[in-house]
Amino acid sequence: MNPILMEDLLGYRFLSGITVSPFENRAVFTVAVQDTRSNGYKKNLWQVDPFTGKTEKLTSHGKAGAFLFEKAGTLLCQKPGKKPGTTDYEYLEMDTGKTEPAFTLPWAVNKLEKLCGDLYLVNADIDTNYPEDMTEEERKAEEDYIKVGELPFWDNGVGYVSGHRDTLFLYNKKTGEKKRITGEKFALGNTAVSADGKKVWYTGAEYTQMKLDKSGLYELDVLTGKVKELLPQDKMRIGQIKCAGGELYVAASFCDKMGGTEKNDWYILKGGKLEKILDNDYTIGCNITTDCRYGRSSSMAEYQGKLLYLSTVEKTCFPKLLGPDGTMEVLFPFDGAVDGVAVCGDTVLFTAMKKGKLQELWCWKDGKIRQLTRLNTHALSGKYVGEPEYCGFVNSQGTRIDGWIIKPFGYDENKSYPALLSMHGGPCVAWGELFVHEMQMLAGQGYFVFFCNPRGSDGRGAKFADIKNKYGTVDFEDFMEFTDHVLECCPQIDKNRLGVLGGSYGGYMTNWIIGNTTRFAAAVSQRSFCNPISDFGNSCIGYTFDAKEFAATPWNGLDRMWDHAPLKYAPYVKTPTLFIHSLEDYNCPLSQGFEMFAALKYHGVTSEMVLFKGENHELSRSGKPLHRQRRLKEILRWFETYLKK
Repeated sequence: MNPILMEDLLGYRFLSGITVSPFENRAVFTVAVQDTRSNGYKKNLWQVDPFTGKTEKLTSHGKAGAFLFEKAGTLLCQKPGKKPGTTDYEYLEMDTGKTEPAFTLPWAVNKLEKLCGDLYLVNADIDTNYPEDMTEEERKAEEDYIKVGELPFWDNGVGYVSGHRDTLFLYNKKTGEKKRITGEKFALGNTAVSADGKKVWYTGAEYTQMKLDKSGLYELDVLTGKVKELLPQDKMRIGQIKCAGGELYVAASFCDKMGGTEKNDWYILKGGKLEKILDNDYTIGCNITTDCRYGRSSSMAEYQGKLLYLSTVEKTCFPKLLGPDGTMEVLFPFDGAVDGVAVCGDTVLFTAMKKGKLQELWCWKDGKIRQLTRLNTHALSGKYVGEPEYCGFVNSQGTRIDGWIIKPFGYDENKSYPALLSMHGGPCVAWGELFVHEMQMLAGQGYFVFFCNPRGSDGRGAKFADIKNKYGTVDFEDFMEFTDHVLECCPQIDKNRLGVLGGSYGGYMTNWIIGNTTRFAAAVSQRSFCNPISDFGNSCIGYTFDAKEFAATPWNGLDRMWDHAPLKYAPYVKTPTLFIHSLEDYNCPLSQGFEMFAALKYHGVTSEMVLFKGENHELSRSGKPLHRQRRLKEILRWFETYLKK
């Protein structure tokens, strides 16, 4: 048995995008692997027979993109266009592997969906800052300049987005006709297509100054091109929409009870109006966090005329079944987290992580769950995978807090060990008992790792998740009481060799903790924020997130924002702290890391900062392979320096 090393991450396979053919009993999914030679990801398509479970690799070029089923045995695959700002499509014969050019669209396409006949629904990014008929020479002359006239002016993982709009088009493959559906200032949200492909529903909102969280709902008649407004854009926050059993299901909220943490309820469209069918208190989709996923998957499907959707509850995520009358049932429980679903007849295909395991493809039929792939079995063979042992407790306010510990590799109850408190981002996400490479690597290097879901986390309902205007208070109490509890349960932990680390909200809490206690001997603060006042105007989500979560703006509640700013408590920091930040992080901008780092340096605290070029807020989950390795190396270096003296 060997410990998990940081480079073992390179051997993991990430599954996503499971999609079932509407023409035959076939399904296709994407498998991504890290490639150090290109410092990127190789992505290939695999097919699976939903009934026999037989899997087969479809492509080997490593450049697979989005796809859809064009007809029986044929995929329509997306790839970057030969010209900038265009998208090419090709047909892939699944039985022979032969490819044939299909068509080219003159936009950067986000998503393509098949409609009736020769029609397709296109979601494309359009830059409204410049005329569409600009010549290539004119565009080149503008490359050194960026126009900014809206909020948000940039977006994480995208770049500058002021003036950009996700736009809806209809495309006729036979005639080549392209028809724009949404207006120049309309920002498209989600789409849903009827079973016959003749109707489309979509969400979104028009704006010229500032994009807000609420959306309208619209119905498009594909054959006539006519659009009907079903809900004005200023009424509700709309999330997922899905057509199932001839009904349109809409996840939406008025956000009039708990603001941003309020969960979306379920509605159906009746007589052109939304009718609530289910009060919902859980996140729709998988919100159990790990660093071992890559790619997007669907969280909804139609099953036997009803809506199947994923729901994050406690430490798990599993599918629920919702009927048009509002009756809801758990389709099947799962010891881990389901992160993508598709349906073939009475068989549910899903990608998921079992407790202590990496992703695989599974199926559920007749009440039984069966594992279809073993693509990751080799990756953990002969490796020590520390089991997350439950270590929950009831806090001083009488609230149950779920937490876990992972014992170090080679654990000996007669020895003393350093320990690390690891905090998730969000804050409205949750730890479970999933395999987290970072934690397992640290345990492999001789550390106890302990982690919990404090108040503010997901999986326990909106009330538990609501820490609006309480950042750094109730959550801080939970983290400190959890640390006390872990030390009581594990006398092998040396209380003088404690470390703390976290990213995003976990980085915020790292910054807060080092300014409010000296119990930790070392800290690593990643992609953090420290000052909601300055973050308000710099983050792509600052003007919405900060205003809601701190119940204030810099002009109305400045003192309140400052009270919740870790930067305020920088003069009290004694803990040696490493800051890790990506240069293109626009969720928690680079300036936030610099502010806290500069404050610690000013007050004479031992601190360093490691910056990653070409990376954004997702460095730990989807960053370049060599950068992900370097990040882990820096974390380990810091804790080795201050906790293993």
